[in-house]
Amino acid sequence: MIGSAYHHVFIGALEANIRGFENKFSVYKEPEKTSFQGRNGNTFSFDFCGINRQGWSSTEVFGECKGYSKGTGLLADFRAFVAKAYVTSLDYKRHRGDFFWFVTNVPFACNEGSGLRSVEFLRRTLADKDNPQTQQVLGSGHIDDTFVHDLANRIGVFILTDSFLMTTDLSYEVLAGETLWSILKKLHGGTSPAGFGAVASQIAQRNGLESPDKLLSGSRIRLSWSGMRRSWAAEDGAVAKF
Repeated sequence: MIGSAYHHVFIGALEANIRGFENKFSVYKEPEKTSFQGRNGNTFSFDFCGINRQGWSSTEVFGECKGYSKGTGLLADFRAFVAKAYVTSLDYKRHRGDFFWFVTNVPFACNEGSGLRSVEFLRRTLADKDNPQTQQVLGSGHIDDTFVHDLANRIGVFILTDSFLMTTDLSYEVLAGETLWSILKKLHGGTSPAGFGAVASQIAQRNGLESPDKLLSGSRIRLSWSGMRRSWAAEDGAVAKF
């Protein structure tokens, strides 16, 4: 539940803060819209697929969401994400101009920093034949160095810390049958924030709702996030691996 909660929180933050971005598909509801076949025949998927509109143009965006308590396993997940982005963009012609966004809530536990998006880092990641996570996507196919340069300009890394998420707006599209109670539980890992009545009234007032109990399916509301209160997994700090 915590993993799916972060998924919705990340997307809500992106939609609220990046002008022109709107998510369209989620691996939870439409996995066929976010899945591709790797070069070894294995199927891999992204967590979401959306549209980023800038002026008169629009670009498809595929993204990965990783909610963690610490960044120990984050670099390995990012390397696998790079392999997915490369194969999707190169092997599927309609996606050759797409963006690929990696979203997490903790800094990477590594020294690369902004170099994670560099051509050198991407090239090393894709050329590493000893990494099983990347190889099950890449197979033994040739790595096009020219294309790696192009891909580096289309990969985005977003570190949306819990403190940021708790102080920014989230945008949420109401689904059929949902209530503020069910929405807030979805965003908080199965628990509702303290003082639900006051929170619900505040959301209703902020969005011009006649009543907190009356939500229109398909409408968008703005709301805040109170953070996760459930304990984290003890083994490696990972909340979710989609």
